[in-house]
Amino acid sequence: MPQFTFTNNTYAGEALAGFMASTLLEADSVKRGLLTVINDVKSRKIILDVDDDVVLQDPSGIFADQGTTALQNESYLDPVVYEFMKQEQWDKLVQSWESQSLKPGAFMDYEGVVDLSDFMVQRYLTKIQIANERLYWLGKSATKEAAFTASFAGLLPTIAAAEGVYKVGLGKPATSMAATAIDASGVVTVSDTSTLTDGDVVTISAVTGTSKDTTNGAPGIAIQGQSYFIQITSGTTFKLVRNFNEINTRKPATFTGTATAATISYINASNVLGVLSSVYSQLDPADRSQEDFNLQIPLHIGYAYAQAQANKATNVLNAFSDPKKMDYLGVPLQLMNHWQANTILGARSSNLFLGVDLLGDASELSTVYMKPYTNDNVVRMKARMKAAVNYKFANEIFYLSA
Repeated sequence: MPQFTFTNNTYAGEALAGFMASTLLEADSVKRGLLTVINDVKSRKIILDVDDDVVLQDPSGIFADQGTTALQNESYLDPVVYEFMKQEQWDKLVQSWESQSLKPGAFMDYEGVVDLSDFMVQRYLTKIQIANERLYWLGKSATKEAAFTASFAGLLPTIAAAEGVYKVGLGKPATSMAATAIDASGVVTVSDTSTLTDGDVVTISAVTGTSKDTTNGAPGIAIQGQSYFIQITSGTTFKLVRNFNEINTRKPATFTGTATAATISYINASNVLGVLSSVYSQLDPADRSQEDFNLQIPLHIGYAYAQAQANKATNVLNAFSDPKKMDYLGVPLQLMNHWQANTILGARSSNLFLGVDLLGDASELSTVYMKPYTNDNVVRMKARMKAAVNYKFANEIFYLSA
């Protein structure tokens, strides 16, 4: 397992034992068993796929092979090594973290022991977990925390590009509408906003124009494929208020340029029951009936489903206060944190793989106070991780996206 390594014995490793391996294995999907974890992946690991048909034949005293050829394919887990490195100035750490436990009038700027377990948990551990979760599912290109050079496609982009996956879009009247303009402040003009409401998440595609999202600075990124929380501004307009990928930073969305046309796709309380009904009817019964099969949905679809259940309740006391069960006709709905908007994935956990190397040198988290060694009054932290993701049987995966 990834270990905390201490160069200075002042810091007791016992305090950290409670979350060893957290940087790799306490990602939300792993804790819920939505991925099959393969350990000790030090280099490319081959996952063999073997499939064949069954032919029921006439009885014969002489063995006669059914005449089919077993299909054998290979999937790969190609591990990528990446790191987190952070240096914190000691006196700032003392003032911001330890001030409540210090004696009155003393900051102990150069002496003292910081409970680094709490420090890591509250300052960085959760963010590392979120970054890994996003990396596993969305890939490096959609994970703003990922700045390493190696490619990391992520499960959802890999599945979206794969042949054989059962793919469904949202280009239907109940789940999409045409936009005739997007102005420089992010106001979108459509024919009617009556099926939308404040807080819905829309995904933008088929964009004509120069509109770019500058939430994280110039020159910005194309709004094509981006998803946004919205606020209704009139019967024919709504405003893009926050990029769905910035849900944790809470940055307001900003834009430059304009667009003259786009397609707006969405799943909300007005259509979620129809979407789930359509999804359910298209699932392979052989997969749907397996115990490890799940429908995975982003949080905003889960909220829409809960709202739709409350709206449909008749003569039910506390319909809007009681928690709602997250399954659809017996199929579990897994709410996915830090996921892709307006996406539904149907898959067995035994068909989705996360490869890690918890026993190797490439998975560790070390913390050291540098003053006794370099006379620099800083604390350094370094996490080194190795991971890879892939699926096995493409024809056993259902994928809906905008």
